[in-house]
Amino acid sequence: MSDWIDSFYADIDAQLTERVLDRFAPDGELVFGNNPPAIGHDAMREVLDNLRHALAGLRHEWCNRWTVDRGTLILEARVHYTTRGGAEVVLPCVTVIDRNPSGPVTSLRVHIDAAPLFAILDAESVTAHEVTG
Repeated sequence: MSDWIDSFYADIDAQLTERVLDRFAPDGELVFGNNPPAIGHDAMREVLDNLRHALAGLRHEWCNRWTVDRGTLILEARVHYTTRGGAEVVLPCVTVIDRNPSGPVTSLRVHIDAAPLFAILDAESVTAHEVTG
């Protein structure tokens, strides 16, 4: 299971949207923080593309990883986000992943308080607007 996690998160950290989506069931769901679930590849693609456009990069630093059963993983990480303005924001995160017996992800729920990241993204957006406005 560790190889699957490492490979999956290498694609996430590289922001390879289509490769990430290839690992989900067609009706899979992605829940990020307190946002409503994105269900299906089109909705998940929109969430992942918005994140990719907002960030210069991200990296997961693992703290703990547990396999609950053959289909459920719980992952604890410190996620390093780099904004397009060059700021780095490190946030604690726990993710719960459910996979069906044949392997595709049916649900990925990211439990995170992203407010510090969004505050910096908003501030950078205002600064960029003032410079170009």
